[in-house]
Amino acid sequence: PEPCSPPEPPKTQPGGPPGPTRWGICSAGAISHDFVVALKTLPPSEHTVAAVAARDLGRAQNFAQRFGIPRAYGSYEELAEDPDLDVVYVGVVNPAHLPTGLLFLRRGRAVLMEKPMGLGAHEVAQLVETARERGVFLMEGFWTRFFPAWRRLRALVAEGALGSPLVLRGALGFALGGVPRLREPGLGGGVLLDLGGYGLQMALALLGCSSPPSLRAHGVLHETGTLCILWG
Repeated sequence: PEPCSPPEPPKTQPGGPPGPTRWGICSAGAISHDFVVALKTLPPSEHTVAAVAARDLGRAQNFAQRFGIPRAYGSYEELAEDPDLDVVYVGVVNPAHLPTGLLFLRRGRAVLMEKPMGLGAHEVAQLVETARERGVFLMEGFWTRFFPAWRRLRALVAEGALGSPLVLRGALGFALGGVPRLREPGLGGGVLLDLGGYGLQMALALLGCSSPPSLRAHGVLHETGTLCILWG
């Protein structure tokens, strides 16, 4: 298909500073709720939520009313066609990351994809290839990468203040028994996609190895077939 026209640039006043980044929110679930709560802590002159979409219009309208969002849509396609957006945050369930991400990228929309970007390398490759073809921004939403503590830790490693790191040992866990989507393979469940990514991305960034020569892991399977405990 022909490339779509890029979104309009942020509104500006003559001689004034650039307008705020205009966000579209894809899905009205708990993750999107938390993202907008965090976004609302930033100055409205820098970031504003312009629209939200859900598969059910009522949910989108309730979400919009709660956060003072001017436009609500009952489909992701309508959000993709909104011309007054600069970037879309995609907070849908894991199995929907690929089709939903492709929907926005193919329409020339910049995308911030909630982690994991895809259910496997093949899905991520499709998203990245589409973003490059369309010339639009695509990023996986690992918010820990932007914490001040993380930036300071990376600076210390880069300066050699910690010597030459050879091993990173980390632990992250909490009770997930009451969250069905984290146990079901059909929903992209399992500890690796939900929690394991934090440790993996930290190890890759701090140990200076983007493509490890080998990987070894041990785990415990849940009765549904997903990993519930992982050591790597």
